[in-house]
Amino acid sequence: MNPLAPYKFVGRLLMALVALTSMFWMTACGSGSSITPPNNEGFSDGSLTGTYVISMSGTDVNTASDEEFTFAIVGTITADGKGGITGTVDINDPGVTGVNMGQAVSSSSSYSVKQDGRGTGKLVTPKGSFNVDFALSSTNHGLITRFDDVGTSVGTGSGTIDMQSTATQGSLSALAFSLSGVDSGGNPLVMVGGVALNTTTGAITSGTQDFNDSGSSAESGFNGLPVTGGSVFLSSGTSGTASFTNSSASFGSLSFDVWVIDSTHLKIIENDDTLNVLSGDAFTQQTSFPAGQLVFALGGFDSSFDPLATGGFVTTDANGTLSNGTEDYNDAGSANTVTGFGGSCNATAPFAGGRCELALSGFSNGALGSFVFAAYPYSSDGSSGVLMLEIDNFGLMQGSAYAQTATSFTAPAGFGLNLSGENTDGQGDVGEVDNIAQFNATTTAPSAINLTGSLDENSILGGLDPGVSLSGTYTPDSTPDGRGSITIPSISTFIGTLNLEYYVANSSTVLFIDVDQDQVAVGTFEAQSTPGAGAAMHAHPAIVHPAVRPRAAKQSKWAPAGSRK
Repeated sequence: MNPLAPYKFVGRLLMALVALTSMFWMTACGSGSSITPPNNEGFSDGSLTGTYVISMSGTDVNTASDEEFTFAIVGTITADGKGGITGTVDINDPGVTGVNMGQAVSSSSSYSVKQDGRGTGKLVTPKGSFNVDFALSSTNHGLITRFDDVGTSVGTGSGTIDMQSTATQGSLSALAFSLSGVDSGGNPLVMVGGVALNTTTGAITSGTQDFNDSGSSAESGFNGLPVTGGSVFLSSGTSGTASFTNSSASFGSLSFDVWVIDSTHLKIIENDDTLNVLSGDAFTQQTSFPAGQLVFALGGFDSSFDPLATGGFVTTDANGTLSNGTEDYNDAGSANTVTGFGGSCNATAPFAGGRCELALSGFSNGALGSFVFAAYPYSSDGSSGVLMLEIDNFGLMQGSAYAQTATSFTAPAGFGLNLSGENTDGQGDVGEVDNIAQFNATTTAPSAINLTGSLDENSILGGLDPGVSLSGTYTPDSTPDGRGSITIPSISTFIGTLNLEYYVANSSTVLFIDVDQDQVAVGTFEAQSTPGAGAAMHAHPAIVHPAVRPRAAKQSKWAPAGSRK
């Protein structure tokens, strides 16, 4: 029997068979809305020129069996500035294409960039073609989704595009990492950790790992496992391999491919035959919290396996003592705000090996509890933060906190946006949703429209909705804390509205959670730099993807509309 045997895929509308072209977004089968003219931010095909690390993960469908699976794609593409692409990618997709490393991206691949920085592309590989939709924030960086919903290629997911630099083995002395996906049974799996490396050989000299497998962490002995072997070895300045060994009978030996963004940031994807699907980020590890105010965004599910997103801000010192926290959460469509939460790190050697166990009080996942997180501070390219994974038995939350260096984002300005989460049709069907958008924010008073642009949606339940009009308001809190709300009262997407709570990390990078009744998601929006100018400073967030529920789990709260609490 296939160990990935998933629950039956439901809720997808039957798609008319259409020819797949490089302008695939013109074949949308979503709301049928008219395409909105893009804002003019000066972008063009020439804005994507050079070699970039590309990373996506999410959900696709085996159309022969009509079943959902988790996939991850990581690698490099070289764009010629004229619409042509070549490259090499790793594809970990056991349920559809298989686990295939080092696949060539052929010269028949292509891309196109609109004047607002949104673009489309097609990656042609021996294992199939993958259509993508993206928003550039500069010529060095962008946000990306998979945008497939026709023929035999059906899938959606989110990730990043980053101009590739190089790193030497000697520049990697200590790394903190966060990887997410599913285990061999198709259940959600997240791994965080930190390792110290021999700067000559890449051998791991010490380290710690934490796992949360399907919401089970503390009771399964997955916390604080010593890393007893392995390495992070760069075979060139741009790629390499990694392996981690610990005493766990379930995840004691895992291997990965490594793709270099720069000496402070690596992308990692599992390459072994265990049928796990894990991918994520590694950053330079730190041994103390960034003192001051932190903003955070976490995604996952609660103890009932209902989708959950939470975000907010909190004050910390270098030892990880938290106070004066404000948290917004959306638990299966029920949104609320709690204030005054705090926490502290394990009092005995709180940062031994760059890790601490962070115990929170007054925090909620829809219900108050004694939540505990494994916390690993990190830095990357001038920004700093803390990778976090829930390690109690109240569910699974994964994400990051970031040092806040500004309490408002730059306006007027253009922004690129990515959202990733789950939505429902209100009748019990649930599926992944991913958005790419570009909008212009003005300084107009919040009572008036001060946010306009275009949004592209790929929803498992609703299909493709490209170029829909994005029009609404952003309203900062009355106190300058970096928190605010975005209200889009009507939009031609699957659920028809978009309501976000946002948290400013710096003047160019903003985190958010979706607080709609029928959608639970997390994401980021980033200020766009004028093409050719210096890129804006971004916080290099570890993108939080929706954690799928265990195959057999029931939805106790996100139920049909008539039975909702």
